[in-house]
Amino acid sequence: MACVKPNGELTTAAQEVLALLASPRSDQDVAQGVGRPVHQARAILRELGKIDLVVRDGETYRITPAGRARLSG
Repeated sequence: MACVKPNGELTTAAQEVLALLASPRSDQDVAQGVGRPVHQARAILRELGKIDLVVRDGETYRITPAGRARLSG
């Protein structure tokens, strides 16, 4: 599941996940919040982590400063 469009913009799903991570959440919470299966939420979180927009902290994920900038920009 791609999180970045060919033109460099974040997909709607990626934007929704980043917005949810204003406060740290588990992958289960993210899945419920965006209305997707857990495996899809995990894939999105993994991809966002690879581009340093999200970081995993134990069992929760949180948005990074770069993620906040990308979401607001």
